[in-house]
Amino acid sequence: MFSSAPPRRSNVAWLEPGRRRRRGRDGVPWRALLAVLVLAAAVGGAVWFVVDRHHDEDMRRSAAESFAASWMRRDPAGMWLMLDKRSRAAYPRARFARLVRSAESQATVESVRIGRVAEERNGRFALPVAMPTRIFGTLRGTIAVPVHDEDGEARVAWAPRLRLPGLRTGETVKRVILQRPTRASVLGADGRLLAANPATAALAGRAPSGSDKGTGLERLYDERLAGRPGAQLRFGDRVVATVKRRRGRSIHATIRPGLQRTAAAALGGKLGGVAVVRPRDGSVLALAGLAVSAPQPPGSTFKIITLSSALAAGVATPSSSYPVRTSATLSGVRLRNAGGESCGGSLTQSFIDSCNSVFAPLGAKVGAKRLVRMAESFGFNERPRVPDAKASTIPPAAKLTDSLAVGASAIGQDRDLATPLQMAVVGATIAESGRRARPRIVRNDKVLRRRVVSARVASQVREMMLGVVRSGTGTAAAIPGVQVAGKTGTAELRPNSTNPKDADAWFVAFAPASNPQVAVAVMLVGAGFGGKAAAPIARRVLQAALR
Repeated sequence: MFSSAPPRRSNVAWLEPGRRRRRGRDGVPWRALLAVLVLAAAVGGAVWFVVDRHHDEDMRRSAAESFAASWMRRDPAGMWLMLDKRSRAAYPRARFARLVRSAESQATVESVRIGRVAEERNGRFALPVAMPTRIFGTLRGTIAVPVHDEDGEARVAWAPRLRLPGLRTGETVKRVILQRPTRASVLGADGRLLAANPATAALAGRAPSGSDKGTGLERLYDERLAGRPGAQLRFGDRVVATVKRRRGRSIHATIRPGLQRTAAAALGGKLGGVAVVRPRDGSVLALAGLAVSAPQPPGSTFKIITLSSALAAGVATPSSSYPVRTSATLSGVRLRNAGGESCGGSLTQSFIDSCNSVFAPLGAKVGAKRLVRMAESFGFNERPRVPDAKASTIPPAAKLTDSLAVGASAIGQDRDLATPLQMAVVGATIAESGRRARPRIVRNDKVLRRRVVSARVASQVREMMLGVVRSGTGTAAAIPGVQVAGKTGTAELRPNSTNPKDADAWFVAFAPASNPQVAVAVMLVGAGFGGKAAAPIARRVLQAALR
């Protein structure tokens, strides 16, 4: 009926004859609707493809960057975790680590630096690598690291050629020594071999050999003393670097062997340490016993730092007045004077008498931040350029949480720890009008100075230290005809004990006070009062040093 009958209208909609255009529900032609849907699907698919592709690229790039980060940390275990299954099977963890380390060892690599990872190209990421070496300069080049997807993760397809820039497939890494230089000597301040003198042989130490890392100055200055052998770096049969022999150079220690003998003799068989330094340049002239290796609570010698901080901050002046009493109470805890004596009055007199009852509250008034900052300016929390030397330490300000903790640190107790070398540097800083020279034990080392306190503050502290030796707790350090500035210290090892064996004895001094040539610090473990036990040793060492 639709093909042969003439067009006519019907009362039934679905029987309507003729050529009617089919439309969607909203009146849009169905073919147009279909085209829109197809286009939308195509666009969506393209977007998905691009997003997924970028995701995969980002994942591979992240893997390359993680591999590079582990390499720069010298962490073969971290590098190995980024490898694909085939690489892990071919190079198990231990073998992989040996391959990486042996190549770097033969090339004398000291560090690995990797620049920005380039964009992916043909499944590889280019890593710009620089490897400073001990002998062959810096090895540079670009290493293309293959990265691919494996089980939904990005993995590195590793091979031994990826260990060093320029290394090719199948090549080994080998260092060939052509000629070794003669090792140079460690000399004392008198120009003689330091190892030849029994008093200084331990400071000279032992040269590294094989797995033995050596000791003393021989270890610390090994590169200078040993020189550099003539050598070649070979990748397989190729010579990739050649260096000429460089002779070893002697080092001249600042240690004075005669003074070293005197310091050791003055210490005798006592457990403790003696350190002597030259204020103007930080030269270490003598180190005996536990001078650098066993930090102890510095006790009242730390009051030099507390006093400097209070004067510099304007918290007190030399004439400031304080109550005369036997103790002070901080955060509900009583801190007594070392001998239970009554003291106080002016700040100057309180320093001369070493009053805990004045300096603990004064430290709390100075505050944790200023006290710690001043201690660090004097050299605390800093490792000296001296063999086997340990850092002297004070807790960070954040850990001195109340007035008791700050006050205890201000009198050299609680968790303060110092070596005789560090406290000699404290004395030397005051002697040098407030400028600190970092301690150095070799003349070849650069002199490094910085201002700690103003000359005015240093002068005020110096006058009070002179009073300690003239009429205070340090009279046993007095030398006829020589102005000696000093400070005693009695560091409690057991709180509130009256047994002298439960306290370390300290003394810090410099002389002549008007033109300081030397500064000395003495520490005796379990020896009681610094003025009685340590000051006489300091006097003997000062006399020898000034001769």
